Amino acid sequence: MSEKENEGQDEAKKAQEPHIQVLKGNPTDEELAAVVAVLAAASSKPEPPREQEENLWGHPVDRLRYPIFSWQRVTLLERTHMRRR
Repeated sequence: MSEKENEGQDEAKKAQEPHIQVLKGNPTDEELAAVVAVLAAASSKPEPPREQEENLWGHPVDRLRYPIFSWQRVTLLERTHMRRR
């Protein structure tokens, strides 16, 4: 055999070698599947953070006390809570 064929066979053997080796015990198929699932989850990339909704609970503008008929209250509420995006 030529050297190129030997190199190709060596690379194929390396690609087929198991990544996980059981050294002791006799695990069941379910136990091996659980170990593989945990290792796969640990090696995966984390999910990108989701965009959070704006929470205006306890906003400082809510502490301002104006009469209910005051134009200032409506203006402040429109600027903070009823803001359109």
